[in-house]
Amino acid sequence: MGAGRKSARYFYACKSWRSHRQHGYLLFCWQGPVLLRLWLLRVLRGRQGKMKLTTLIENTAINKEYKPQHGLSIYIETQNHKILVDVGADGTFLDNAKKLGIDISAVDTLIITHGHSDHGGGLAYFLDANKKAKVYIQSEAFGNHRAKVLGGIIKANISLDQKLKDNPQIVFVDGDMRVDDELFIITNPKGQKFQPTFNKFLLREQDGKFDRDTFDHEQSVLIIENGKTVLIGGCAHHGILNILEDAEKKHGTVDICISGFHLYNPIPPFKSTEREEVLAGLAVELGKRKTKFYSGHCTGIKAFKYLQGNMKNLEYFATGQIIEV
Repeated sequence: MGAGRKSARYFYACKSWRSHRQHGYLLFCWQGPVLLRLWLLRVLRGRQGKMKLTTLIENTAINKEYKPQHGLSIYIETQNHKILVDVGADGTFLDNAKKLGIDISAVDTLIITHGHSDHGGGLAYFLDANKKAKVYIQSEAFGNHRAKVLGGIIKANISLDQKLKDNPQIVFVDGDMRVDDELFIITNPKGQKFQPTFNKFLLREQDGKFDRDTFDHEQSVLIIENGKTVLIGGCAHHGILNILEDAEKKHGTVDICISGFHLYNPIPPFKSTEREEVLAGLAVELGKRKTKFYSGHCTGIKAFKYLQGNMKNLEYFATGQIIEV
């Protein structure tokens, strides 16, 4: 059989060349061998587009066009969702979103990682700008949270606005939750490895008195799409390694992890970086994985530089930065 006929046997155009051009790619009849079918599936899957993550708020910025802030807000576009994780301390995320061409009113899902104002302080601004998104938040996140300043002489209020908890867009979550086939909320990992030392400065009111926060109001987000798994956290108060291992146990290998690691204490007068033995242990555990890590915010510049100097799979993320998966 001639080469032309043999090729025609495996694939041939089902419509005219003009139709091919209108559709942007050739439509092949489904008569080829198994390898050809697999190849075609890979081609079509590659056309589905990539997950896109944009940092709207972080302590630093990629240039002066965007306004940084002590806080966090990350916008994610998938095939099925427009997601926002955290909203920073106020409405600054809206200004940066506008400069980046992101329409916050089109967001369908907001996830608040925990009940601290540098992550959920902008919630009122979001609810004014968006009337349709579901806002997923742990039930304890609207508690009374404080930070010890001057050795505890002052207990600074770092709570969310409790007036917002009755908003109809709020969806309270208790523990883990499957939102849909690609979006999962995970919380309360069981591990105790390398938990941040500086959690001791953070309090929550319980039974009329302030005790050390247990962070049962903290949650992380898993997005699974096109065979890739992305883990997004806030401050990782439970310890980034514990959260990561919990995600791996429940959902398999994590390809990309984006989170603050809470390795820096910004509270005066004890501004300080996590102990070197903790940083060294984290660098070993995180560095041996195939996961690509992006960190910033509460990780602190000094701790970040130490980690990056001792592991090859870590990069910084800053306000205005775009990551494609």
